[in-house]
Amino acid sequence: MLAAASAWALRDFALPFLCEDPLPLIEKHFADGGAYTDRHGRILRVFPATSGDFSVYSPLASHSAELVTAILTAEDRNFFRHPGFDTPAILRALWQNLTSNRIVSGASTISQQLIRVVRPRPRNLATKISELLLALRLEGTLSKNQILEKYLNAVSMFGNVRGINMAATLLFGKTVEMLNLGESATLAAAVQAPGRFNPFNAEGNKRLLRRRNWVLNEMLRAGKCSLQQYKNAVNENIPTWQRHRPFNAPHFCDLAVAIHGAPHGTIKTTIDMTLQNLLSSTLSSHLPRLLKRGALQAGGMIVDSRTLEILAMAGSMQYGPLAGGFNNVCVARRSGGSILKPFLYALALEKGYSPSFVIPDTMQTFKTPQGEYHPYNADRKSYGPVTIRTALGNSLNVSAVKMLNMLGIRGFYRLLVDLELLPDRPGAEDFFGLGLAIGNPEIRMLDLVKAYAVLVNGGSYKSLKFFEAQQQRNSDIISAQTAYQVFDILADPSARLFTFGNPTFFKTLRPIAIKTGTSTEYRDCWLLAVNSRFVIALWVGNFSGAPTRSLSGSTACGPIYKNLLDYLEANYQIEAPKQPAGLRRLAVCSISGQLPGKFCQHVGFDYFAPGSFIPEICTFHKSAGDSHDLPADYASWLSQRRKYLSIDPFRLADAGKVADPWVLRGLTPAEPVIAIASGPMRVESFQQAGSQTGIKIVSPHDGDRYVMSSSRENFALLRAIPSQPVPEVIWLIDGSEFLRTPPPYEAYWPLSQGTHRISALTDSDVAAEIEIQVEY
Repeated sequence: MLAAASAWALRDFALPFLCEDPLPLIEKHFADGGAYTDRHGRILRVFPATSGDFSVYSPLASHSAELVTAILTAEDRNFFRHPGFDTPAILRALWQNLTSNRIVSGASTISQQLIRVVRPRPRNLATKISELLLALRLEGTLSKNQILEKYLNAVSMFGNVRGINMAATLLFGKTVEMLNLGESATLAAAVQAPGRFNPFNAEGNKRLLRRRNWVLNEMLRAGKCSLQQYKNAVNENIPTWQRHRPFNAPHFCDLAVAIHGAPHGTIKTTIDMTLQNLLSSTLSSHLPRLLKRGALQAGGMIVDSRTLEILAMAGSMQYGPLAGGFNNVCVARRSGGSILKPFLYALALEKGYSPSFVIPDTMQTFKTPQGEYHPYNADRKSYGPVTIRTALGNSLNVSAVKMLNMLGIRGFYRLLVDLELLPDRPGAEDFFGLGLAIGNPEIRMLDLVKAYAVLVNGGSYKSLKFFEAQQQRNSDIISAQTAYQVFDILADPSARLFTFGNPTFFKTLRPIAIKTGTSTEYRDCWLLAVNSRFVIALWVGNFSGAPTRSLSGSTACGPIYKNLLDYLEANYQIEAPKQPAGLRRLAVCSISGQLPGKFCQHVGFDYFAPGSFIPEICTFHKSAGDSHDLPADYASWLSQRRKYLSIDPFRLADAGKVADPWVLRGLTPAEPVIAIASGPMRVESFQQAGSQTGIKIVSPHDGDRYVMSSSRENFALLRAIPSQPVPEVIWLIDGSEFLRTPPPYEAYWPLSQGTHRISALTDSDVAAEIEIQVEY
């Protein structure tokens, strides 16, 4: 008691003058090297210290009670009673060493051993004294539990392993909280001389076994275990092989280090190893199927849609040299195909359009700085009048380009920048042009998951989380009503029937928004899906950019997505997103998207946000019958349908039969050419007020330049669209009548060299006019 009291007094008053503060030494020791664990504490990867040692820091509470008891029994039975050194143990060791004429026992306490680890010195009397003084001061700085925790994480084990947690992983493949009595005693036994007790060679394993049994016997004598527990433990073998260091979620770990730097200490990430293994194994199981179709690689992510925590990431089929497997497709910029279309239509809804607004999915060329742009759908079909719901659900390219042309490229580009899908670069909108709607830009999966999560977070954008304590950026991008409307469209199986049908891999138990994308020549196959709990992102293709054999986003990624979703739906509670306030659900005509009239036979429902345009009463069905009367925009589309259909429910409103533009190509006009005298001809825009008929020329474009070929006939397609159906359009070439065309208001004009002025007139003397240049 007197010695202990003297030690306490020495510690409180004299030690600051006799030795340095040991706490900075301990902090410095643990500041180097570290590890990532998943959200449940399972090790992902260990990063070495500059010394080359590997350690995984774990709190004292995570160590099993058997382990703590075994360590104290083997190394410091009076740990919780002494002030930093153990006088009885010193006297006992001194007597044993003297009587044996050699060192057979030591008396260093756990506190002294910790000092020895963080401040290695030559083994001599001076070192022993300084360690004793530092241990005394340490006991005045940290609690007993804190000292024990530091010791368990710093103690030297076999090889370049530091700490009990890392040793348990390599020897038993377990974390410290899972160790049983025999395993705990084994690790406690190895602490005394890890070089001599190395389990990975035959002699060391035998020595360790004898030492372990001694520890177990001491625990039995002290009443720390029962006789049955003792018998079970001593019958256990000690493994003779070393397990590999954990190397899980490798692409995620690489990315985390690249963004945030190597970890110092043990850092808990957002990864869930159960979902990580699910994603990796599911991708690998589909490799044989994908190889047959020319795809060597695939990658994916699973993200918590509420918190944007990354739960799983696989940047390739297998991390390694095979097929470029070290690459991480989650951060690679790849052509997105149609994967950006939901945000185009989100912009339209923000501008006041509704999901029932009808877009003419019909042939149209657009004049661009790079020349004429003629978009077409993936199946090379035109679908006529389609609502935004149908256009987005079926991923129609022509409708998307027309929508972008109406909204303006700059507004859509700014939205993609706000969503951090594209970098903000001057002139980029002109570079991408109308192709921005259907996959011109290269995008990253890492950014797509953030953007798609906006659809279930009330229009709010959040940055991704790699770690539990990581701060996030938040911003409101679109309204909650728009986000819900886009989600509802993408989750509507009937909206995608035209092009996708109803494949089994899209059938789900609960609502989930699904969007696929396929780039040119089937090089990149995408699938994004989001519900109230998860965002799933998948990519299939080749890192080399080689095309696949006609794989699409749905056929390549759909079966993978189905396997993942089946597991998630079976193991997690997933609710449908809540409808935000302000949305109205109104009846609409399924053909025109307008409010149903008394002659509309097909009626559905759609959502309308506050401030959106409420459509007029249906103009497609003004009389009884099965026909749908279309405006003049559809004249050319109707003429093409007549070639294949004898009975067509679609017809041109208030007009006669449609004609074949090749018959009306103008080589032998039925009437003589008439010069049109100068008079009150009004050149007006397409949109007219009141009841007047406007007209626009959509082919050729004003300023087009043609170069004639000597090896074939040279024609230019003349095509006009009046705002309302008219019996005919009068075409003038350089002021003289060339031809009169009924619907579809198209004809082919034989080119001639020179500058030509082309005009299109209606019977109300309203005209559109362009000028073109023809050269040899």
